[in-house]
Amino acid sequence: MVEIITKVKQKLAEKGVTDVYSAYDAIPVRDKGKYFTVLGFSGYEAETPIRTGEKMYMPIKCDLTMTVYAPMNTSQEDIYNYYSYNLETTVNSIVNLSSRLRSISISPDSKHDRMTLKAVIKLSCMKTINL
Repeated sequence: MVEIITKVKQKLAEKGVTDVYSAYDAIPVRDKGKYFTVLGFSGYEAETPIRTGEKMYMPIKCDLTMTVYAPMNTSQEDIYNYYSYNLETTVNSIVNLSSRLRSISISPDSKHDRMTLKAVIKLSCMKTINL
């Protein structure tokens, strides 16, 4: 899963989206920028591996949670457009990774004085392990 977060962060950086953090970092919200994104995982599922001569292929499914934090005065349309243009298209463009939007919500976060968009994306991929 760390490999997937690293790949998503790398692809986002190539697109110019740099304020992307892991759900498990210890960086304070005040140091994260105007718009920032937090990536996390849930629902990890590894299926029965497929073995060939020198490799093992392991089908993996998990939910990628992408939470966008924006200033409180950001409109729902603006935060959705930011997500759609920057995040959704980037995840969908990653080779060997199948993605499907599971849920999306937009709401104010009074704790951090931010507007948030939370998207849960179902990911499927095949991890290759050399034996």
